[in-house]
Amino acid sequence: MADLLALVVRYLHIFSAILWIGALGFSVMVLRRVMPRLEMPARKETLRQLIPLVIRFVPATAVMTIAFGAILYLLLGNFDPNALWGSTWGLLLLASLILALALFAFGLLVVIRASRKILGHLNEAACSHGPEMGRLTKTFNNGQVVALAWGAVILALMVLATEAL
Repeated sequence: MADLLALVVRYLHIFSAILWIGALGFSVMVLRRVMPRLEMPARKETLRQLIPLVIRFVPATAVMTIAFGAILYLLLGNFDPNALWGSTWGLLLLASLILALALFAFGLLVVIRASRKILGHLNEAACSHGPEMGRLTKTFNNGQVVALAWGAVILALMVLATEAL
């Protein structure tokens, strides 16, 4: 029964991580290239529809990834402190967990905050905050690139942990 539970939690952890980092990857690799090609009214309307979904979806998948990852870490370590903190495997996964929590905080404080401010300006009848919108857009875009790279580092640590078993 414990093996089945670990399998289900592992599947949910990997699935939610694919959704989280996949959404960042899609945004960085696809949307950042497409949006500048749209005429301003279409770009504004697309962002007005897209941002509310993103600010709910990405943090929710991040929370699921972190929660299922923490549960999986404890299950695979059999709740044994020696396995969790006294092994290379455990320390690599603990480092991954800490980095994932930090990435989540970064995402909320930088990327989601900027996107909410962008949405506020997009919902204005006539936005006269061009320079601020430029700074917010740059913060949003750069934050997504940093978050995607950060996610790749976390993934690399987890792969290293599987080799350390």
